[in-house]
Amino acid sequence: MLCRTCTLNCTDMNRADLHPTPSEDGQLRGVAKKKKWRPRLPIALRETLPRLGEAGSRSALLHSQPIQGAGFPSDSDARLDSMPAHSVKKLMPHHVLRLRVATWLGCFGTVMVALGGLGAGAFPVVENPYWDFPLASFLSRLLHTSTVTVFLGIGLLVAAWLLLTSFTLPPAPTSRRRHIYLVPERTLWRIFACWVAPILFTAPMFTQDIYSYLAQGSIAAQGLDPYSAGPVDLLGIQDPLARSVPLLWAHSPAPYGPVALGYSALASMVTGNSILGGIIAHRIISLLGIVLAGWALVRLARRCDVLGQSALWLGVLNPLVILHLIAGIHNESVMMGLLLAGMELVLRGVDNEPRPNTSRRILLIGGLTLITGAGLVKVTALMGLGFAGVAIARWFGGSWGDLAKAAALCITVAAVVATAVSMGTGVGFGWASAQGGAAEIVSWMSISSVLGLTSGFLGMLLGLGDHQQTALAAARALGLLVGVAWVIRMLFASFRGRMHPVGGLGVATFFLVVFFPVVHPWYLLWAILPLAAWANRALFHVIAVGYSVAFSFFILPRGLSLPPATVLYIYAMSAVLFAVLMGLAWNIIQARPNLRIALNSRKWNSKGEDENAPRMS
Repeated sequence: MLCRTCTLNCTDMNRADLHPTPSEDGQLRGVAKKKKWRPRLPIALRETLPRLGEAGSRSALLHSQPIQGAGFPSDSDARLDSMPAHSVKKLMPHHVLRLRVATWLGCFGTVMVALGGLGAGAFPVVENPYWDFPLASFLSRLLHTSTVTVFLGIGLLVAAWLLLTSFTLPPAPTSRRRHIYLVPERTLWRIFACWVAPILFTAPMFTQDIYSYLAQGSIAAQGLDPYSAGPVDLLGIQDPLARSVPLLWAHSPAPYGPVALGYSALASMVTGNSILGGIIAHRIISLLGIVLAGWALVRLARRCDVLGQSALWLGVLNPLVILHLIAGIHNESVMMGLLLAGMELVLRGVDNEPRPNTSRRILLIGGLTLITGAGLVKVTALMGLGFAGVAIARWFGGSWGDLAKAAALCITVAAVVATAVSMGTGVGFGWASAQGGAAEIVSWMSISSVLGLTSGFLGMLLGLGDHQQTALAAARALGLLVGVAWVIRMLFASFRGRMHPVGGLGVATFFLVVFFPVVHPWYLLWAILPLAAWANRALFHVIAVGYSVAFSFFILPRGLSLPPATVLYIYAMSAVLFAVLMGLAWNIIQARPNLRIALNSRKWNSKGEDENAPRMS
């Protein structure tokens, strides 16, 4: 019997020692285990250090027993019939109405975000092209009103996103909801298109990073070395692209890899260094990266017996993704698209489907190439090579020798691809040592930075002198060591079969990010996206959804700070007006029985109707 959760060939019973069988929870476990000598810490250290248990023993709990067949339904309604009767129900008219409400509510929300962005977005310092847009010159004079408009739009987008849970997430054991009314994945893609379309042509939002991308792309397009100096140094103080680069990055070499600089240079050449054209080009590239990530997420989820709709909802329709990776235009969208697509190709190359050996080689090399490309956007994505290599090693046989062969394959492909891309784009190899520029930022979301600042502050209180920078550097170094140690731990857990490589990648990325010297709200998406394809525990969904909702409101649309009193006023006005909108919506819903039934999913019975609603003739 074939198993979709395993990435290895488990059907050859004569080679059970070489091909581990999958467990019921989507993990890869070895069959034959022999006791081997393992190095042990001294007794004193073992008694002092906290007991972590076996690598992956706790992290693996993020993946619970799957619903049988849960990963298979996609665009075919006939496949829904294979789902257990207690979990999946067919859509009723009230459910269709709920979908329409969610679609239009989210679309209206992003329209408000787009309009507010024309007045409160992250504009260039000079040659602002958005002043020529309708209403832009008027809205730009109303910073407070425009910002409140953006936050109201975010609130509507978040509400619309949460309305889709009944169609994408299985009910939690403690939930009053007992059914899931699964929608085809194509429906979610259409909703995504409706939500994203309004923001494609608005101003950049929540960050000024796009102007660094434009300047670095112009530098690379002119044949200059972007790793030798900053945009102002290379382009000159009078260059409009350089003048819009944030001061922090104005004199810093490019922190991005050759793939990111390559498509930035291409955008620069195609648009003729146009600010508006470059922004639109980069936003389209970001959108394509998210679409690629969504394609991979659905397929990775099926491999892990997770609903593809659930992965798509959490990883693509997530407001944090739409607002920061698309509206904000971040390179992480391309990085995650290449990384997840590469993982899917690698796992497809080692799965139990009958394929010619040539096809498997093409899939493996293609997957490793894409993962390397992700690392050439941001170097942290190279971590994916480790988990891809672990999957290949287990397919080879699962021994340490097989791990060495898989590592050699990954390193060879990565070296060839990195050399070809670095030389082909003409930027050279400066990216290998120019990735630490962001460490100049002090981020309160970074555990290591907070510990370093706290230690330095306590030292001053105790009269030990001002050692703030030393304490910060030491804490950051220690945090990186802890993060790297956890990555190695997850690699070992995946190699031993205690965790699926996709889950190991997500958990390892999470710990690496939280111990980073600098953490931005969208950085956690590096972990949320792969975990969306593997982690199906209700607790994970609650935490991921709570984080995504909270941090969707965290950054001001202009990407720069405002006086504290102004920020407080904006948030207070946004909360009051949103409460008024919800009150009006409540009255409208109560006055219309169809809306009330459609939006009150907790009381849907097995027929999809409100249990307490009066019967209508």
